[in-house]
Amino acid sequence: MIVGIGIDIIDIGRISLKIADRILTGLEKGKKLNAQYLAGRFSLKEAFFKALGTGLNGNSFKDISILNNDEGKPYIVLHKDFEGFNFCHVSLSHDTFALSNVILEKRQGNVFLGIGTNLGEKEKNLSTALDYLEKVGIKILKTSSIYITKPYGYTNQDNFYNIVVEIDTVLSPKKLLECLLKIEKNMGRKRTIKWGPRIIDIDILFYGNLVIDLEKLKIPHYDFVNRDFFVVPMVEISKDFVHPKFGKTIESLMGNFEKNWEVIDWKLRR
Repeated sequence: MIVGIGIDIIDIGRISLKIADRILTGLEKGKKLNAQYLAGRFSLKEAFFKALGTGLNGNSFKDISILNNDEGKPYIVLHKDFEGFNFCHVSLSHDTFALSNVILEKRQGNVFLGIGTNLGEKEKNLSTALDYLEKVGIKILKTSSIYITKPYGYTNQDNFYNIVVEIDTVLSPKKLLECLLKIEKNMGRKRTIKWGPRIIDIDILFYGNLVIDLEKLKIPHYDFVNRDFFVVPMVEISKDFVHPKFGKTIESLMGNFEKNWEVIDWKLRR
C-alpha cells in the first residue's frame, strides 16, 4: 500500500553552493560538490518530506542522506527512526532542473530476522524466541530450516543453530530493535564475550528496502553478505529479495560461500 508520494523540482541554475552545509550530511559531503549534485540532494530531500506528509516540520535535511549504489542509482539513508513504511522508492533526473520523485510504501512482511543459539536446548530456544515474537504482536510469515554452522569470530564454542524468519510488524525499526533486545533479555541473554556463546541472538537483517544508519542500529545488517548463517537460510525463504544497497538478489550472494553447514527440518517450525 502506498502511504505517501512526494514530488519536487529545483532549477539547477538558481541553486547556491552556500546552502550546502544546511542540506548535506557528512556522508554526502565526501562527494564532488557542484550545483547539479546539490540540487539533486535538495530536491530529493524535499520530495521525501513531502511524501511523509509533514514537510520539514519536526525534521531536518540532515535526517537523511542520498547516496548512490554501484549502478549509480540513488537511495535514501535514514538517520532518524521513521514509521509507517518499509519501502522507499526514489528517482532523480537532471537537465536544467532536478526532478525528484519519492514513493513510500508499506508492504506486508519483507522484514527479516536472523535468530541463532548455541547454548542449552537449541531447537527449543529458537521456538521460544518465535513464541515471544508472536506474543508481542509480530506476525511470523515464513521460517527457514535450521542451519547448523561453526561459530563466527570467536571459535572456541559450540556450533550454532540458526534460522531466518520473515515477519510483518507495525513497529518502526528502532522500536522493533528495542522489542528484540527485551526478548533476548527475557530469555537470559548475557553479553560478556563479543561473538561468544549465547542462549539467543536476534538480528534485524532487512526492513524492507530501507537503509538505516542510527547510532545503535544499522540496516541492512552490516556484515550480512559475509555470514552464511544469514544468507543461506534467507535464500530458502526469499531468494529473490534484493539487497537494497548492492542491488543484488540474495540468491546471487550464495556464491560467496563454500558449503559449511548442516540443515535440519525442525519439529517446532512455524
